[in-house]
Amino acid sequence: MAAELQQLTTGKYLFFGSPYTQEGQNLFVIEFKASAVGIHNDASGIRASVQDYNISPLLSKTSSHVLEEKIIEAHKLYTWPANLGDPKAWAASKQSFFEQHLINHPIEIMMVLEEQHITWKFIPLSDFKAEIEEAQATSLLSDIFPNL
Repeated sequence: MAAELQQLTTGKYLFFGSPYTQEGQNLFVIEFKASAVGIHNDASGIRASVQDYNISPLLSKTSSHVLEEKIIEAHKLYTWPANLGDPKAWAASKQSFFEQHLINHPIEIMMVLEEQHITWKFIPLSDFKAEIEEAQATSLLSDIFPNL
């Protein structure tokens, strides 16, 4: 696994493990990272790899989530804390969402604009597995997710 934290790009991802906070300059906006199997298309075909990604943009106010052809602001997916001025409460709400809905659930990032404004959606596990097979990287899944 690469030690360098990657930014999300278009492609498909299956996050695993637990999301964890990353050190940052801004104490009021705690950011998260997580490990993922990422599948990307490039000039040489479909590639799959395991890396650590900054996952905070998935729930930013400027990102969008696609649900049944409707686009909603991604920050509306999780429960906001009662005390809006408490950075720890915000972090706890986001971490809870990541653990319950993002870890072990494949997603597709459809578009990435400037400053990590992301449009994404959940995808079926069968679609993710098919892409892994096409990338000839089934060992990545069997090593990390033996029960899939």
